[in-house]
Amino acid sequence: MISFRPLILILGTSISLLPLLSNWCVQAQNQSQNIELKLYIENEQKQSCPDKVIVTQKPHPYQEGSFSTDGSVNLSAYASNISVQASNSFSVTWVGTLKPKYAKCFASAGMTKVDGEDYSGKINYLRMHFVKGKVYFILDLAGGYDPNDYPLAVLKNSFKNGNPTWTWGGTD
Repeated sequence: MISFRPLILILGTSISLLPLLSNWCVQAQNQSQNIELKLYIENEQKQSCPDKVIVTQKPHPYQEGSFSTDGSVNLSAYASNISVQASNSFSVTWVGTLKPKYAKCFASAGMTKVDGEDYSGKINYLRMHFVKGKVYFILDLAGGYDPNDYPLAVLKNSFKNGNPTWTWGGTD
């Protein structure tokens, strides 16, 4: 006679673990990402520039029909009087006055790593310029597109504790 007990035990255990597995997948999708922007320094006084700038982004939980990601950068570590210089549906540029320690920095920066791994994305949508006592932080989604071939868009730009924050997204 064939015993179905082992099969029922395996099936029952699998069903009871399914919600846990689903929860892990959702948590994995909602993890914050640390994006490293490496500075390419032009001036000889390299100590007047930071080595890198870390940006944090976190995807929103999945929502039928669209996706979005929140981001922030601690620009006040390098500058004061931060404001939005320009913005449109695809791009935002924040500008600040460099603090004395960084005032002579002359450099540009772009995305080089995401969570410690080399960045291999299609567009370098987070960039910085350190020029003439100012820092410019640029979120530029131009050329980026979603799975439906619509352009990626800046949904919101604002400040939290004096630092730039944003939300960008698209359709799925």
